[in-house]
Amino acid sequence: MIGRPESTPMSLQRPSVEEGLAAEEALLEAVCQGDTSLAGLAWSPTDRALVMPRRHQRLAGFPDARRRLAAMAWPIQFRATGGTPVPQSPAVVNLALAIRCRVGDSAAHLDWGYRRLGDPWCDWLASLGVTSADLGPAPGAYCDGRYNVRIASRKLVGTAQRWRRVRGCRDMALLVHGAMQVEDTPGELVAVVNAFQAAIDDPLRFQAGSHIALRDVLPDLQLEPAIPRLVARVLAWHVVPEEGS
Repeated sequence: MIGRPESTPMSLQRPSVEEGLAAEEALLEAVCQGDTSLAGLAWSPTDRALVMPRRHQRLAGFPDARRRLAAMAWPIQFRATGGTPVPQSPAVVNLALAIRCRVGDSAAHLDWGYRRLGDPWCDWLASLGVTSADLGPAPGAYCDGRYNVRIASRKLVGTAQRWRRVRGCRDMALLVHGAMQVEDTPGELVAVVNAFQAAIDDPLRFQAGSHIALRDVLPDLQLEPAIPRLVARVLAWHVVPEEGS
């Protein structure tokens, strides 16, 4: 499994959705236990699922929504972070980064956590010739936030983070995650999320035009050799925030 930084696999892993989510939890746990201070994982699932916070189970329409999604061959799985449902499929590449660090002000460390992943991701895109990549919101996108990786203001990568205490000290363990749509048209994945919204009788709908896939801008990109360069760039960006930052 993932251990110290020098043993982090750079290549793109191909687990199931369930296995990929569990591997990310294992990264965070390794930092919490003091087994490593920096580790990463890039993975793209071999199957597909609509992944959402567990609180969605409490919605009145959830049982019917789960049946409808299963009939569409989109089973539901749960994650530990918040936000709206997000599709996971072979069209999506995930990158998770676990770091041991010291933090001060909560607002500062949340901002730092997102930029710790997003800034090198934008730098990687620039190295591929994508000059319009930046961080920001994408109104109309599912699971929108202030730190999406965007291309021309459209969401390419959604980001999330979790913090836990490192065992036996005041240090904190950060797990920051990005999910990048690579294949398919944005409309295909947006339609899955909107089907769930309709099934739970939520009027909110998301817009395909707020999303973009990597193939839309880099149709000839060879993904297998490109992803290790992304992982290496993200790991190399490692800077621990000072106390009080």
